[in-house]
Amino acid sequence: MPHSSDPPGSRPRVLVIETHHLGDAVMALPFLRAASRRREVTVLCTPGVAGFLSAAAPGVRVGACGSWRDVMRALPRLGAGDAAVCAWPDTRAQWAMRRSGAETRVGFRLTEENFYGIARPWRRRRLAVGRIAECLLSLAGPLLTHPLDRPPVGRTHGEKWTAITRALGWETDFSFPWLPVPAPPAEFLDFVAASRAAGMRVAAMHAGARLPSKRWPLENFEALLAGWFPSRRVAVAIVRAPGEACPEPSAASQRVFDSPDPLSLAGLLAATDGVLSNDSFAAHMAAAVGVPVVTIFGSGDPAWFAPHGNAHLCVAGGGCPLRPCVDRCEQLRFLCLESVSMPMVEAKLDQWIFI
Repeated sequence: MPHSSDPPGSRPRVLVIETHHLGDAVMALPFLRAASRRREVTVLCTPGVAGFLSAAAPGVRVGACGSWRDVMRALPRLGAGDAAVCAWPDTRAQWAMRRSGAETRVGFRLTEENFYGIARPWRRRRLAVGRIAECLLSLAGPLLTHPLDRPPVGRTHGEKWTAITRALGWETDFSFPWLPVPAPPAEFLDFVAASRAAGMRVAAMHAGARLPSKRWPLENFEALLAGWFPSRRVAVAIVRAPGEACPEPSAASQRVFDSPDPLSLAGLLAATDGVLSNDSFAAHMAAAVGVPVVTIFGSGDPAWFAPHGNAHLCVAGGGCPLRPCVDRCEQLRFLCLESVSMPMVEAKLDQWIFI
């Protein structure tokens, strides 16, 4: 059930449906910040995202829903809001928005231009099923009052939140940081200070990702630790996420630091000069705290999911004709990752260091 320190009903209300992953939740933060200044905001999201948003978006009420059935069950307890929004072209979300009783419902049309990974047959089938459901449900009235299309400029998923904000008559707040950033541990600050005192810039390296198809091989990261970073006199804070392996240091100017939770990761990344990451939550978190990030893309598409303001530092190979596969690899090997070469990543790192 949603919770908040604000008295319910004290301001006009907006319902946000965000049922995807942590990286997607990070991209929604500028909208949530802008909305919470004007409305009482409730977000219905997955349990894995709920804890993060509760800490990252102060003043926003968060409800954890493990399924669409949970979303529908939560709606009567929320009461009718003034507006409901979703950044995904999903008939289920749009039906929930209408069932919420919101007078204003802002979302994206179910079109091929708005649908991610439409080249995959199973995604085309899902779009077709969604359109059929939309037609049937629309017999009782339109699902959306403000149907949108993916912006022609700045086409990333994050920019879709800007389109939603403007449809509501506001402007998105992209000022950094997008979330509260805790101070890093003293040992981390000591490492950064000592590195800078030695005339070195400090990078963070995060080699984890939710899916194997998004993880560039650890040995490639270790090759960079042995070669590119020492040659450019860049110290490296190697960030180890819970339950994930991380590259081994190759020099005294490289150390491993643990990041037990998302906000602690924000604190670590914000204290550095730049980040090297896979296409993951960490990449979007770096963008959220205003730090340049070189992002290695495997199965994902940087045209949709480049971290905010860092599209020029994304690395993506062309080795797989099925990319983006939307988390369902149909090849025998991860050709998308194999086609990302060391020189390609080093070129982007050079571009970062000379900014």
